Amino acid sequence: MSAPAPAPADATAAGRWAGPLLVAAVAATMLAATWSRWADPLVDFGRELYVPWQLVRGRVLYADVAYLNGPLSPYLNALWFRLFGISMRTLVLCNAGILGIVIVLLHRLLEPVSDAFTATAAGLTFVAVFAFGHVTAVGNYNFIAPYCHEMTHGLLFALVAFACLARHDGTGHPMAAAVAGAALGLVFLTKPEPFVAAAPACAVWLATRRRRVVVVGAFVGGAVVPPLLAVALLSRSMPAAVALRGALGSWPWVMGGQASSLAFYRLIMGTQDLGASLRAMAWSLAGYGALLAPAVALALAVRRVQRPWPIALGGFVGAALVLGACCPPRFWLEAPRALPCLTFAVAVGWGTGLFGAAAPRGPVLALVIFALALLAKIFFNVHAYHYGFVLALPATLLVVVALLAWVPAAITAAGGCGALFRAVAAAAVGIAVLTHVEVSARRFAVKTHPVGGGADSLLADARGPMAAAALEMMGRDVDVGRSLAVLPEGVMLNFLSRRPNPTPYTNFMPPELAFYGEPRMLAALDAAPPDYVALVHKDTGEYGARFFGRDYGRDLYRWVRRNYREVATFGATPFHGARFGIALLRLDGTRQVCRR
Repeated sequence: MSAPAPAPADATAAGRWAGPLLVAAVAATMLAATWSRWADPLVDFGRELYVPWQLVRGRVLYADVAYLNGPLSPYLNALWFRLFGISMRTLVLCNAGILGIVIVLLHRLLEPVSDAFTATAAGLTFVAVFAFGHVTAVGNYNFIAPYCHEMTHGLLFALVAFACLARHDGTGHPMAAAVAGAALGLVFLTKPEPFVAAAPACAVWLATRRRRVVVVGAFVGGAVVPPLLAVALLSRSMPAAVALRGALGSWPWVMGGQASSLAFYRLIMGTQDLGASLRAMAWSLAGYGALLAPAVALALAVRRVQRPWPIALGGFVGAALVLGACCPPRFWLEAPRALPCLTFAVAVGWGTGLFGAAAPRGPVLALVIFALALLAKIFFNVHAYHYGFVLALPATLLVVVALLAWVPAAITAAGGCGALFRAVAAAAVGIAVLTHVEVSARRFAVKTHPVGGGADSLLADARGPMAAAALEMMGRDVDVGRSLAVLPEGVMLNFLSRRPNPTPYTNFMPPELAFYGEPRMLAALDAAPPDYVALVHKDTGEYGARFFGRDYGRDLYRWVRRNYREVATFGATPFHGARFGIALLRLDGTRQVCRR
């Protein structure tokens, strides 16, 4: 048997672009439908705005602004601010442009190893489930307002590296390999997760063909340029050792074991209760078996059909009706649990020749390695939401390609009706996608409270009125230029009020306290006390410590209460119970800065 052949070289430009344009049109529709609702008003995304704003104002990453990740994303976002103006809208529109590039890259990578229909279906899955997903209560796990740009930028440059390697396969020119290496070097400047996945994938891609020494040298040479350049540029503003540590990003933290020691990351990986995680994976895998085994058997039983489309249409409609009626939303939300097993199965299928050899194995095996390595952080607790909006993306798309192209081709080669299986699989994929869209739509629907204004406006959930009230008071009663620290989290208030934190720190959550140390952070506050402090309610039970000031950060909290006087509370008193609230405090012993 053979896998679907690549599109012919003389295909029209319209045909080549039809799939990506359809996916882009759906993305544009979802962008408009979810406008201003992607970001959380207090969690994560505020840091993605605040840090590049501070860089534009002249502060230096790592020297003046503490940062756990590599330098690429903050400085790239600062570039957008310099070019197009400092606002949330600037970053949103630039991220929408990056999303468009990712759509094209994914299509160009997947179509040659499948077909136009499958690549388009994979693109639609990406846009509907991952690019605009909002399954959890907190937003930020999407490509428009990501909790961490290092993840979306890391994926982008990994795909650029793969596309350049594919280009080299076609031209043989060393420059394509050099650009691929440079893209991998840029991935290194984001976070360990995308680099650990992209580096071996690129190595496998290069190893699947006999490469000239000059090609491998060009790739390696290109890969080392971005990190060396980052160290050189950072060294202009700080000692070389600090610059090197900054360019390494969170690698020291990961290698030192500080991340894995936190209960939160064990929960994310699924190792906190490994038995429960394995049972959930088994149930998910059993669900795939119950769905796909009968479909494979039926498709093999239908032999040598001359006109398969009526049978395929009936299979699609029947499967859609049965699955829609019998499988609750939770079944589809938990379906990604089996992705590690399914991705291994894809690797075995290609390794044993089950899926044929018409498509080049190098790119496929590279993508399989990339997908499996990205799953490592959430291996026993895989979902398409939360961190999975990037980490589970490649594996999901590979499974979609296998179900819609490779398995049907194998069934057809065996004499069965591959079109029937493809139709049943398409129905299952469609219902899974629509389920994620429906759940996300309910989350988006409750975000009706405006926070900020103009190019910085966003719509928030029930916490929005308290955040808006705090911002309104600061804008009315606090002199421009006064400083603000938000504890333990909520640097979005700094950005929206345009009031900087005089210390290097943006968050005072358990990960930051574990990495920097509470005494060091307290010393920074004591040396440069902000004019105002906002205490923002946050239940951090997922870290094994529920409330700031009681279960962690006790010295910081005592320092605040000793040196600041509360001037207003919006909502409930922070760090008591489940109700949300914000307390605004003013530094004692200073001149009056509040005119009320």
